Amino acid sequence: MVVTRDPARPARAPISRYREQMATVLSAEQLSTALAGLPGWSGDTDEISRTITASGFLAGISLVTAVADAAETMNHHPDIDIRWRDVTFRLSTHSDGGVTEQDLALAARINELASVATG
Repeated sequence: MVVTRDPARPARAPISRYREQMATVLSAEQLSTALAGLPGWSGDTDEISRTITASGFLAGISLVTAVADAAETMNHHPDIDIRWRDVTFRLSTHSDGGVTEQDLALAARINELASVATG
């Protein structure tokens, strides 16, 4: 077992790669402007979230799977809560202590994927 002092960094991730990914936390003004262009999302500089009501339970699970694939590609992962057909996504860049551009990019991708699940 490999032990790391920073729980936000996977134990096997090279430190140099991890540091390259660090981003700047958005200001309240920057976040407010960004959220205006992300329908359904709300929050503060610590975390943004959106609850999506899918057309059914399996559609919600399909959405979670699609978001998981996108998150893996982006190397940025949301917190996900599933309650029947309601799926809540919470985004924050934990390593940086708040919401960053990475979170906004994933939120935009989730919105694209959600249009299929709610159709």
